[in-house]
Amino acid sequence: MINKIPFNFLSIPDISFNKAKIIIFPIGYEGTVTGDSGTKLGPLSIIYSSRNLELYDEEIEFEAYQIGIKTEVEIESDYSSPEKMIKRIEKSMNYYLKNKKFIIGIGGEHTVTIGLFNGYKKYFNDLNYICLDAHSDLREKYNGTKFSHACVNRRVFESGCNIYILGVRSISKEEIDFIKKQDNIRLYYAYQMKSQNWQDQIIKNIPSGKYYISVDIDFFDPSLIPETGTPEPGGFLWYETLEFLKNLILRKDIEICGFDLVELSPSKIFTPSSLICAKLIYKMIGYISLKWRK
Repeated sequence: MINKIPFNFLSIPDISFNKAKIIIFPIGYEGTVTGDSGTKLGPLSIIYSSRNLELYDEEIEFEAYQIGIKTEVEIESDYSSPEKMIKRIEKSMNYYLKNKKFIIGIGGEHTVTIGLFNGYKKYFNDLNYICLDAHSDLREKYNGTKFSHACVNRRVFESGCNIYILGVRSISKEEIDFIKKQDNIRLYYAYQMKSQNWQDQIIKNIPSGKYYISVDIDFFDPSLIPETGTPEPGGFLWYETLEFLKNLILRKDIEICGFDLVELSPSKIFTPSSLICAKLIYKMIGYISLKWRK
């Protein structure tokens, strides 16, 4: 059964598919989680909480929703295997991408990113990948599957793209040994990033091109967003993260083709963590709309 979330992102009126430029794509999949469970309720909680946001953004001086945002039906989860779920997500992307829609995936566990990225990769052969995450997620296999949330970036890497992983503060020896053999993985540890102007320094090191962004919310410090399955201390805060995302999105020689936000494990339908996640999505939409309007 497919879940129809009974309200739209931001509680805005529904619009036709033709008028929509941005698709909110809920994926409440939770098949390989470790730590605290609950990511299956992430999309519902984020979209519900988004109803409490103001539509006007004082930073960009614009109501970004006017660009055209449509909330879709939550995709049905296939729990027979994570690989089948990934293929289901990937297949469902075709309709939106052939109609030139910008898709925002809301998870759900991080595994959903594999399907989202693979779907995009079919339409953008030269697509690269930026991941904000407390973990490198570069394991070959975890808990008996190659499609665990701990293997996401390894599977994305296998598509042949350049990968940038930011904010890492938990990594295995296996992943360290793997990274040392690769030329197209750039990993930034949190302790290295905690310096003045880290945002500018990293953006300067990212080449021009097309990019997909994946935001695992454990990138943030647990003091800001505690409700995630595998939190790590020493994370990042609100304005420093926004500064990075804004400057990245607005850089003239970089095109953001899509993004996702994953790994929220809400304790109830409305929480401070889910509201912050909703706000982050809307801020990113605002920066994207600002670039599109120029």
